[in-house]
Amino acid sequence: EEEEKKKPIEITYSYWDGSGHRRQMEIEKGASIAQFLHRCRQALEKEFPELRASDATQLMYIKEDLIIPQHITFHELIKNKARGKSGPLFHFDAHEDVRMVNDVRVEK
Repeated sequence: EEEEKKKPIEITYSYWDGSGHRRQMEIEKGASIAQFLHRCRQALEKEFPELRASDATQLMYIKEDLIIPQHITFHELIKNKARGKSGPLFHFDAHEDVRMVNDVRVEK
């Protein structure tokens, strides 16, 4: 399990200041949400100077329809198959878009 926690995971996130700014970050699965938010703040503060005076505790990580507490790790969310109203929060099993498999408009 310790090896699994050290594996990297790519997280797509959006900084919202009235409009969305999508970014991606690679972090270890064992990292907490607080550690992730701290790294996001560091990456964003060059482009958004208002973040320089803030702390990671002043940021929120919202996934789907849930505000995720900062003490939880990505590994816990994945291992426990955390779900939101619209389905799994982290789903890495799908390797292709199943909606497109039987689409007559798409050639294989």
